[in-house]
Amino acid sequence: MRMSDVRSVAHSVADSIVGGMSFLTTFYDLNVYKDAAQSQDGVLTIDFLNGKVVQGTPSAYLSSAMPHIIEAFDRLSRAKGFGRSDWRTVMAEFHADPVMPGFTLIIEDSSGKVAKTDYEGVPARRALEIDPLGRVRRKATYHS
Repeated sequence: MRMSDVRSVAHSVADSIVGGMSFLTTFYDLNVYKDAAQSQDGVLTIDFLNGKVVQGTPSAYLSSAMPHIIEAFDRLSRAKGFGRSDWRTVMAEFHADPVMPGFTLIIEDSSGKVAKTDYEGVPARRALEIDPLGRVRRKATYHS
């Protein structure tokens, strides 16, 4: 299974819930960045494999949406041909930045390879950076 497939699914789910009106989960008033801002360090981390918030303090509404968020992740995963057991970690770490809110997807496969990809804005898109020649490029995905 390719890392890009699970990144695609995780991005779809995370982008759906940061947009506020999450048609994937049928919850229409989610405000993940507000929950992140009210959490310590301005970070809220959702574990898509275990269906829980592992860092930060979610609102009651977000907590009630967690089973639906995981159900959406599972549904999209099956469509791509993989399941939860194929991965060790799939998390979205939401950062409450007043200028440019964003999230980082953290994915670890069964062999221990980790990839971290940054997204920013609403709707979320890959973070940009300036390369050594002054060109604007997508920020590279961190692999370990």
